[in-house]
Amino acid sequence: MLQRFLIIFIIFLSVHSFATTILEGKVIDQSTKESLAFVSIVIKGTQKVAYTDIEGRFKITSEAEVNDLLFSYVGYESMTYHVTDHQNILIKMIRKDQELNTVTIIAGENPAHRIIKRASHNRKLNDPDHINDYRCTIYSKTYYDLVRNTLSKKDSLLKDSLAKQTKPIKKDSLQKDTTAIFLRYLIDKSHIFMMESVYERKYLSPGNINETVVATKASGLKNPSFSTSATDLQPFSFYKDYFNMLGKDYLNPISPGSTAKYFFQIEDTLYQDLDSVYIISFRPLKDKNFTGLQGVLYINTNGYAIQNVITSPYDKGLMDLKVQQQYQLVDGKQWFPQQLNYELFYKNYPSKMLGMKLTGKSYITGIKLDEGLRKRDFGFATVTMDPEAAFHDSTYWSKNRHDTLGIKEKLTYHLLDSIGEKKHFDRYLKVVEALATFQIPISIISLDLNHIINLNDYETVRLGLGAHTNDRLSKWFTVGGYAGYGFRDKVVKYGGDAKLYLRKNSKDYYLKYSYSNDIAEPGKAQYFYSTLNLNRSLMASRMDHIVQQEVSLNFRALKYLTANVALNQNQRTPNYAYDFYTDVFSAPQNSVFKSTELRIKGRYAYQEKLVQSFGQMLSSGSKYPILHFAYTAGFKTPGYGDYRFNKVSAGIEKTFLIRNFGKTNILLEGGMVEGIVPYPYLFNGNGSFTKDGYLYVRHNFQTMGLYEFLSDRYVNVFLSHDFGSLLFKTQKHQPELVVFTNIGYGTLQDSSRHSLLPFKTMEKGFYESGLMINNIVKYNYLNLFYLGIGGGAFMRYGAYANKKWQDNMAYKLSMTVTF
Repeated sequence: MLQRFLIIFIIFLSVHSFATTILEGKVIDQSTKESLAFVSIVIKGTQKVAYTDIEGRFKITSEAEVNDLLFSYVGYESMTYHVTDHQNILIKMIRKDQELNTVTIIAGENPAHRIIKRASHNRKLNDPDHINDYRCTIYSKTYYDLVRNTLSKKDSLLKDSLAKQTKPIKKDSLQKDTTAIFLRYLIDKSHIFMMESVYERKYLSPGNINETVVATKASGLKNPSFSTSATDLQPFSFYKDYFNMLGKDYLNPISPGSTAKYFFQIEDTLYQDLDSVYIISFRPLKDKNFTGLQGVLYINTNGYAIQNVITSPYDKGLMDLKVQQQYQLVDGKQWFPQQLNYELFYKNYPSKMLGMKLTGKSYITGIKLDEGLRKRDFGFATVTMDPEAAFHDSTYWSKNRHDTLGIKEKLTYHLLDSIGEKKHFDRYLKVVEALATFQIPISIISLDLNHIINLNDYETVRLGLGAHTNDRLSKWFTVGGYAGYGFRDKVVKYGGDAKLYLRKNSKDYYLKYSYSNDIAEPGKAQYFYSTLNLNRSLMASRMDHIVQQEVSLNFRALKYLTANVALNQNQRTPNYAYDFYTDVFSAPQNSVFKSTELRIKGRYAYQEKLVQSFGQMLSSGSKYPILHFAYTAGFKTPGYGDYRFNKVSAGIEKTFLIRNFGKTNILLEGGMVEGIVPYPYLFNGNGSFTKDGYLYVRHNFQTMGLYEFLSDRYVNVFLSHDFGSLLFKTQKHQPELVVFTNIGYGTLQDSSRHSLLPFKTMEKGFYESGLMINNIVKYNYLNLFYLGIGGGAFMRYGAYANKKWQDNMAYKLSMTVTF
């Protein structure tokens, strides 16, 4: 009896196995041959539905015989495929002649709105950033391609001949007279660059993220010091109110109130097991002026979550950017990204006949939710690179790739690795790394580009040269110096330093000694902003001659704090008429001011995103306020320090994104000096107005003279709101309106101590407001980006306003870069 049962059971399994049908293939655009992601595939006569992945591939398993498949995709003609082959099925879909038809809902609510509102309401439930913690592995590959927009007759014939070429061109055959042929071969047969990476990503709410690059591989390079990922150009998921691409914020179509901004249309309804999938197209409503997207959403009724999304900016610029994301339901409870893709296309760069396309594809596996991660599991950097990331063998890559390499991908590695070895591409990468820090390596020495030329109103032009040892001599220390000559003051300046790094593979921990015989602007705040205010540096016209030496320690603490502790001894000689009285009975001091100081300064940026790339840590900003601070204690020491004082200065900055209203930026800063000190150690007011200066200077008073005010205590508020192009936009012009209000208040104890130097104090408060219109004129630079020129006016008012209204006005120019 048991034997009969086993025989019947085996026969049943065999019959069942033979009845299983597996269909595999790919869907592409008939004209462009590009893969089509998220194409809906329905087995005719059933409700079973499948979708292509980001590569356009599909795999369908059916227990019943399959005769016909129905393929449908927004913007394309639906088509039926009669099954003849089960593998390597190639479906070529035809794009519709017209874009989506404009539909007007005359009466009643748009049926798509109910679905979009449900999806918006459930955003937090479906957003992976609201999971307590998770881990996952990301395999990412990136391609760079040159694309011919038009073909000459000669190119067409060449393309036909290359199509018949099956063997790779050997590097020995690359002669100067075949460069053009080789370039065409490179375009048609391989990518011009390719990179693969494997990341281990972990997340702890709220906002703790770490991605470790455990493996990276780049064509033509043996030891790449950078990596790429699909999240370089897009967020990890599509659930925030604004979707950021290339640094620009676009209103999310599933954000609250989006139905008043976007037009939604249900294109199809599919059935997946017990759930429905709504395919909904979206685009900005007519006459709605905002930064919007267009595309298609696949909303699954299981949680009304995003299953797939394809989107791109509605307003096109010099480049086209398309983003695709696919989600899966993990453990039956949480929707999570499964595939991320982007395509960035410059149609007319590097020329009108030749475009450049960047494609990134990421595949997410090994997803583990709620593992109990803790803050101590996260370092200060968001993206770090394992020291062994570039040294994995082919066995590792075969195991960790999402799929095997295609012919074109294999040829890219074969060709570029050969050329890279011969032409020493890794050396050029070292040059790129050096240029990122303004250093040019020459053997064990790197020339410092920061000292080649400097411009300011005191020296006019300053030419110089600086050099430091580099990693080829030692990774643990550097030694160097600089010298420069000012053409107006006709004085040579020079300095030198030695730096000892305290941690391997980290430039943030070091001990440094420096000496300089140079010039410095008096009355400056001690703390530092993250970016150099170049426009203000150009205007500097009042300088001290300063001789100083300093020992400093730089380090990171509390994860997000960068700090510097220094012992400084300096002597300043004003290069302008100035007398200082230490008391009413003393003679004035007008020659040399000596100071010995202990200084602590720092920058705290909570949840700042730091990326390890090109041999250094690069910041991509923080959504939280950034704090800068400094404290200096001055000591009286015979022969080295004449003043005992305490000096504190700090600034905190934050940018707020206001829905459908633009961005507000606010900087609050202030400082205080306790003790009797001469002018160079006080605060000069942050003015940026000169008769010949028309450049806008960020976080400065535009109508205040450079050295008009003097304070030992001050508070400044710089407030601006950028409406972007929300108020006015046409197809060709998108001027951006920015409004400003700046307020300053300051005091100076016993101003009679400072003579021969004209100045005011700010006890009554300094006020100014202004309006700038950016991008009034846009210049297309090589079809790569737009250089925008704008302008505006500022007016000072209040107690320090001038008698004539025209003397209260300052007219400023602005320059911006957009894509």
